[in-house]
Amino acid sequence: MPECRRCTILPDEAIRTGILRIAPPVAHSCANLRRYLERAGIAFSMPTEGLLEVRLEGDLLDRLVGGLDGVLSPMELRDTRALIVSEGVSPSSADLSSVLPLATLIARVQGAWFHRMLGESRLTSFFQPIVAADDPEDIFAFECLLRGRAIDGSLIPPDQLYRVAREADLLFPLDQSARLTAIRTAAEHGLDTRGIRIFINFNPSSIYNPVYCLRSTIAAIAETSFTPDRITFEIVESDHIHDIAHLVRIVDHYRGAGFRVALDDLGSGFGSLNLLGQLRPDFVKLDMGLIRGVDRDPYRAGIVQKLLEMARDLGIRSVAEGVETEEEWDWVRYHGADFVQGYLFARPACPPPQPALRRAQVDQITVASL
Repeated sequence: MPECRRCTILPDEAIRTGILRIAPPVAHSCANLRRYLERAGIAFSMPTEGLLEVRLEGDLLDRLVGGLDGVLSPMELRDTRALIVSEGVSPSSADLSSVLPLATLIARVQGAWFHRMLGESRLTSFFQPIVAADDPEDIFAFECLLRGRAIDGSLIPPDQLYRVAREADLLFPLDQSARLTAIRTAAEHGLDTRGIRIFINFNPSSIYNPVYCLRSTIAAIAETSFTPDRITFEIVESDHIHDIAHLVRIVDHYRGAGFRVALDDLGSGFGSLNLLGQLRPDFVKLDMGLIRGVDRDPYRAGIVQKLLEMARDLGIRSVAEGVETEEEWDWVRYHGADFVQGYLFARPACPPPQPALRRAQVDQITVASL
């Protein structure tokens, strides 16, 4: 069976010539679009009631979508359907798969750089060490963190990448490319031959069938010296997960292949606690919002203490994320966190950085009064 197509095929950059057909959801939306086109001096026709057609040429598509802000509401943009076909060709049933929400078409046109970046493989991974809580020289693993590169070589942060991908309905190819990039970049820097583990983020909503949609990821791992037990797949954006049964199937598939699973941002909301009971991960990463100032905030400290106790009682290893001060580190270490991660030890970098603190410094830090 061929690999899941939507996970591997990146749509071409938006077509710049042809006939753009726009089908608004209601008459009011259609009337607003007509007035906008008339004011902008963009010629259009209405072959049937509620359907607008615009002949595209030059930069007309960019002009058209660039002025739609405020013309239609976000909900109207999502519910309006758009299709670009070659001039003189009537849409067929095969074209149905190319029909997009107008909001998605706008995002793709405005995010043309995103298409080029993926097509030219301009992704890279930065690495941040996850170290033993009582010995920062003991590197347990590196988390692989996605970065993009612009044409001029400057870095594009992950939040911008995922925002554009989500708006343009391109989360699937981005998430897959990010996983492959993480594995290959880690191997390029020798992490696979050093016995080091890596944590790879993945968004469950980007996976249809775990057997086929993730086959390329498993194949990439097989080309390195990594063994499955040294790869941990870290579930991110758990608050966006709607089909928990599907996520459980994904996790079961990875566990069956020998991989480990981590749940990110534990404590960031009710959803993460609910997932904890159903997924039973190997690792939990405590939300950095809870770790920030935990040594000074009794309310926050009470929550983190109970989460660490719960993880310990369930046999789940814990990672305190976002540790930036020695006082925070001292607090989570004293309360039983297994591992720590944050700017105090090293900022994300490529090649993989060494922790800035050394074992000798641990004994110099006075345990905070608790």
